[in-house]
Amino acid sequence: MPDDPEKPAPRADSDSVRRVWNANAGFWDSQMGEGNEFHLRVLLPSLERLLALRAGDRALEIACGNGQLARWMARHGASVVATDLSDQLIERARRKPAVGPGRVDLRVVDASDEAALRALGSREFDVVVCNMALMDMPEIEPLARALPELLGPGGRFVFSVTHPCFNRSDSPRVARWSDEGGVVRETVGLEIRAYLTPRAVEGVAVLGQPLAQSYFERPIELLLAPFLRAGLVLDALEEPTFPATEADPASPPRPWFSWSRSLREIPPALVARMVRGGRNPRRDGRDDDPPHSPAR
Repeated sequence: MPDDPEKPAPRADSDSVRRVWNANAGFWDSQMGEGNEFHLRVLLPSLERLLALRAGDRALEIACGNGQLARWMARHGASVVATDLSDQLIERARRKPAVGPGRVDLRVVDASDEAALRALGSREFDVVVCNMALMDMPEIEPLARALPELLGPGGRFVFSVTHPCFNRSDSPRVARWSDEGGVVRETVGLEIRAYLTPRAVEGVAVLGQPLAQSYFERPIELLLAPFLRAGLVLDALEEPTFPATEADPASPPRPWFSWSRSLREIPPALVARMVRGGRNPRRDGRDDDPPHSPAR
């Protein structure tokens, strides 16, 4: 256990984080598009299950990037407010109008600004989602404190992150080849060097991006603690990995150390859902209609 479970991850200036994401905006948009392979094959199936969207849901996305998940939610009928601290990413997102019965309202909002988050609406949202971004934030406490104000009755918070245990900057891939009676066997895994101590490091999400970004690595205990203190309750958790399907013959060969080829038993991501007051009406069947349903 960390020495101080109340201690947040090391801090960095929001302006420096914004500067990096503004510099990377064009590259990130070109690489992400409407979802890269990691998003579509690993994250999206879990996000779809845990979001449990219905037509007419009111959704808030924190750190929306180029808006690809917000547009996906709009295609499923949600009315989405999508926010990011990077004005350049929001500008990129605005060039891609949502197609579908829902709509997307894009805004520049810093998730470390609790007052700006609260100003988005009181009890306004059926779902708040933060997709692969909490580990990019120097502070997550302001978001956690604002969530009870943002979420409406039966509201849920869904987030995904790089897996705090396994997908770390200091966990190199290791491989072993052995000759066992004339049969060469390959074993691939990870070397876990540290976990409990929160830290800030620099790295790249996609090879070739203009600037390295800051990562704020937290153990699961510290990742969940601010949201639990705010009164949210963990309702569902998934550890997705690449599906064990045959490779597409048209795809380039995967390197031996890739998650999709050799590390399918080790999840690269964690996806969780938290709810207000421990009650998830979508799961227990006590409230089949969202709070804003015309049936009410």
